[in-house]
Amino acid sequence: MIQLTKNRILCGLVALCASFCLPGESLAQGGVDTAWSNSLTAMKAKKWAEAHAILAKAVATYDARAKTLFGPKFGWFWYHKGYCELKLRQWEAAMESFKMCYTKYPNKNAGGAGLDAATAGSFNFYHKKALLKWGDAAIGAQEWEVAIKMYKKFLQERDPKKDGFQRGAFYVNMSKAHFKLFQVPGGIENLEIAIDNKETFPTPDEGIMVGFQDLVEAVIEKQNEQALMDFLDKHRSDIRLEPFKMHRFVPVLMKLAADALTAEMERSAFELYALVPSTKASIDDIKARLAQVGTFENPFQDPPKSNRQIEKKVMEEDLEELNKQWRSGNPHEVIATAATAYIHEQYGNVRGAFAAYEQLELYYNKATKREEYLYNLVRTSAIIGEVLVTEKYGSLFLKTFPDSKHVESVRSMMLTSLFMEGEYEKCIEVATVMLPKLASPSKQHDICLHVLGGSYYYTAQYDIARKYLDEHVEMYEKSQFRMASLYFQGSNLSRLQYWGKAAELLDAFLSKYPDPGKNIYLPFALYDRANCHFAEDELDPALVKINRLESEFPNSDIMDMAFNLKGNVLQTQEEWDPAETYYKKAMELAKRRENTIVVGESLFYLVGLLGQEKRGKEENPRVKDAVPYYDEFWKDHGSASPYKAQTAVAGVHPLTVVGREDEALERLQGVIAELASVAGAFGLEEAINSYTRAYLKNNSEDQLKEHYYNFPGIDAGNKEAQALLRIALITVFEEKGKKADKEENANDKRLADAMVKVLFADLKDEFQPAQLTNYVLVRLGDYLREMTSSPRAALTYYTEVVSREDQSYRFNANFGLADILGDSQSATEKQKAVESLEHVYKNAPQKKQQERALYRIVSILAAKKDWGDVTTRAKEYLTSEGYRRYAAEVSLMLAESYDNRSLKEDAIAAYNNTWASYTGMIRISAPAMKRVMELVWARNKGSDHQQAYEIGYKFCKSTVRLQSQMKDEEKAMWEEVRELVQEYEDHSSTEKIVEEKKK
Repeated sequence: MIQLTKNRILCGLVALCASFCLPGESLAQGGVDTAWSNSLTAMKAKKWAEAHAILAKAVATYDARAKTLFGPKFGWFWYHKGYCELKLRQWEAAMESFKMCYTKYPNKNAGGAGLDAATAGSFNFYHKKALLKWGDAAIGAQEWEVAIKMYKKFLQERDPKKDGFQRGAFYVNMSKAHFKLFQVPGGIENLEIAIDNKETFPTPDEGIMVGFQDLVEAVIEKQNEQALMDFLDKHRSDIRLEPFKMHRFVPVLMKLAADALTAEMERSAFELYALVPSTKASIDDIKARLAQVGTFENPFQDPPKSNRQIEKKVMEEDLEELNKQWRSGNPHEVIATAATAYIHEQYGNVRGAFAAYEQLELYYNKATKREEYLYNLVRTSAIIGEVLVTEKYGSLFLKTFPDSKHVESVRSMMLTSLFMEGEYEKCIEVATVMLPKLASPSKQHDICLHVLGGSYYYTAQYDIARKYLDEHVEMYEKSQFRMASLYFQGSNLSRLQYWGKAAELLDAFLSKYPDPGKNIYLPFALYDRANCHFAEDELDPALVKINRLESEFPNSDIMDMAFNLKGNVLQTQEEWDPAETYYKKAMELAKRRENTIVVGESLFYLVGLLGQEKRGKEENPRVKDAVPYYDEFWKDHGSASPYKAQTAVAGVHPLTVVGREDEALERLQGVIAELASVAGAFGLEEAINSYTRAYLKNNSEDQLKEHYYNFPGIDAGNKEAQALLRIALITVFEEKGKKADKEENANDKRLADAMVKVLFADLKDEFQPAQLTNYVLVRLGDYLREMTSSPRAALTYYTEVVSREDQSYRFNANFGLADILGDSQSATEKQKAVESLEHVYKNAPQKKQQERALYRIVSILAAKKDWGDVTTRAKEYLTSEGYRRYAAEVSLMLAESYDNRSLKEDAIAAYNNTWASYTGMIRISAPAMKRVMELVWARNKGSDHQQAYEIGYKFCKSTVRLQSQMKDEEKAMWEEVRELVQEYEDHSSTEKIVEEKKK
């Protein structure tokens, strides 16, 4: 702010102070006086934050009554609050403060007769000036239209004698606002006013160059090159400053020229480059002026009254800097080019920066800062994804500067470049060797760990990725890759089907990074979260997420998959027609995007939806409509689609309906043979089971056995497929045994069971665990555990499942392990059982699996007699929403835990709650009743003996009617309660209950 303005402000402050200190008001307004004085002191010291705090408190305290107490003069506080906010770059707040000064404290009728005491003689010296500053604040806030409006209003309303202003800066700002709105003629008009009057206003050269920059940016945006040419024709001499000044604006000119080139405005770029002075010319000009400069003791005004003012010290510093550059052997063009690269990057044009750095390396590779330039060349090439270029210059850097501080960074960027280009296999190859050699934690370790985890994620190696992603999230909270790692971590767990944990992490991610402008992973996270909802049968929340994805990110890369997922949800809700609509939308979008995998997926869903036998409980009238989609799938996608097995399965019924059953079975048989040749092929199990059902419609079980032992296309050495065929046979004979048992056909039941036993024995003897799929391993393990006298033989098969990356049937294997180890006499094995179940509890996709796991944890802890843990986990079960299936057993174990911990009163309450809640379940209520009777009797306080006797008596009376339904074990339990009741009844301390006989 210039000195004149400061003096005027000080005069205004003195006048305001005098007006605030009128007799009779000093007591009420002492706080205002203090605020004025303290804020003024702070502003003089340029302590803007301190002054702002004082002024903000003053307006908050007095503004509501200020018009009555002080009149217009109180506008001083709002104006200077806004002025502080300008200094603090709080643009929106400043706009509001100046608005308050102008609108709430006008000088209308100020000092007029008949006014109240506060308004009489009160004057807001800043009323019109607030409009000017309102406009300045709007410039800072980039509210260009508001700025223009306020500036124009200021010109219309200001008092020319009182409301002075810095005219050069004013018209430059006015031009800026027009240019930013791409109103080129209006911007040029105001900039020309500033230029034409630059000596009289004055207009600082810096302001002219800022206005010129805005002009160039506007004409580039509007592709109005002629406007710039016309302006330069008229004002070239005004823009081409003398060399001693012009050298300061070289970076700006270089940036503008580069922008013009980027916009293919070559004429403009040529003219802008022509404005740049040579380093030698700038040096000579400064020397000549220094030889002529005189001495002036008084300090210059700020801003200066004239552009002719020269500060000797500044020129001497400029000369020293330019001479230093010249002597270094680095011509000015090197620094200018480097500055161009820097400006490019500052403005987000990384490719432009890369081009500049490459010029430096190609033409100025003797520069003293070559190491930095070459490093930045590697860095920018990595950012823009020029993989081969990054490798080329990265290798050159490592060879030329082996001891540079940037060595590890260059190696990391070479790795990052590979990652950004999707060279994930190469990333894994490089990063696995590199990671152990890096210091941890460090920036290079951060990058390498992120790339390695991300590469495993993108190559679908989710089990391996999990380790690195978790490590990165835990170790690098401030990493630039934090957002990506958090997304990968949650999404990776969803791919592993750890739905509960994945949902938790994805919810946290969506909450932490809600801005789609900053979070490129947002639509993908919404899709993953919707998938978690769907997997956990949370259909309505799944639709909420998908609908948001559909409305907010309609062009997202994930949209075709999201449409398929929405179809899945709607189909599950039996919304058949809407589901079909979304499958078709997914297919059409995927076709436009040439996403053949999703097209095949959509066709499979349409075949499955339209070709199913029933819709709910009703016959499906549209089965035949599935056939065209089936045919399209095999015509265009059958050879490569990962959905071929599912489509072959889904097509069996509709093709049977239209008389093409043999074709469907032949197709399915071919798919089975094809998938059998691929280890771990997805869908093989389902295909075999579907083929089994279809084959049995026209053939016997024995024919199926013969067919499966000699299945076309699957040789005897294909153990995985052979085992799946055996399991399919086992399932058939198990169903045959169940049917025979239901029909009381003992002979067929015996034969079926014998065949099951033989087939399982074949599996165990002929196949090694490593040769079997998870499904077969679990089926075989379950048979050994449940149907043989050697359940521990199943451990080998369950352990094989949980050791694999493949997540399928892992929870079933965990349950099998827990059942075996939990029954062990070894405390160590029991603990292993608990750990296995904890894994299920934390990660199982289905709530019923989680519930079962927690129940088994409680029961094993009880068997271990870890009663404190039993109490904790039993309470956890009983307070978990929806957990009811094992509530009776857990309730009894909770009571037993209190009992064994000698917490007798808690035990009594828990036993009472148990028998009262589950009276009809004698295996639960009878032991609970017996024990609570014993505890109350042993307590022996007051009427405890009588109470123990009576509750047992009433229990027996109310449950005796259930004896006919009780199993032998339950009858024994009930009898123990009855005998205890009799024992207590015969005791001398109780009074026998005598009931009146019914008349």
